[in-house]
Amino acid sequence: MTHSDIQIITAGAEEIVINRNELAERLHTDRNFTAPLLEHCQQRLQQVIRYRCACIRTSVDLSTDNICDFGFMTIPSHALYRNLNGCQEVFIMALTTGIAVDRLLSRLNITSQAEHFMTDALSSAAIESFCDVVCDRLRKGLICAPRFSPGYGDVSLTFQQPLLQRLDAYEQLGITLNSAFLMTPVKSITAIMGIRSSCHNDNREGDV
Repeated sequence: MTHSDIQIITAGAEEIVINRNELAERLHTDRNFTAPLLEHCQQRLQQVIRYRCACIRTSVDLSTDNICDFGFMTIPSHALYRNLNGCQEVFIMALTTGIAVDRLLSRLNITSQAEHFMTDALSSAAIESFCDVVCDRLRKGLICAPRFSPGYGDVSLTFQQPLLQRLDAYEQLGITLNSAFLMTPVKSITAIMGIRSSCHNDNREGDV
């Protein structure tokens, strides 16, 4: 069943500037590192990457200590509860770079370990950069908490299942979960971002 309140956000490959600090950390280099092979890998990645996000804005009940109740799922967590302190609403989202990136990585894992390593780092940095862009768009006119993802702190990856179901992530994004609650496509992110207050009158449609 598709919920009518799910918002789909997309971006072209040319719209997302990969964060150089994020890339450098994954490549174990400094942020100014460049090489012809890296540029080649980035150009090829841009040909197949498909940035896509499904998002909802919904209420959260924090009336019970260390319990975050979103209506469709309840997460017992001290870390998330503290992160959402002062919030009555949240954005819940799932984002992906698409299955073609997985296929590219699988091919490169066989044909070139160097290209696989660079492309894997580029695609990991790319999904993080896309998530930053989406969060920036969503928080326009709002004061928001930092985004928080299942798998961090004391929030189990098992909560990816109800989150993805609520976002209709298979139909909307092509995201599936395996028995370990890891996502395919592998360059995918789920996140919760609390809304602490509005800088002006409430506008749920936002500017996205």
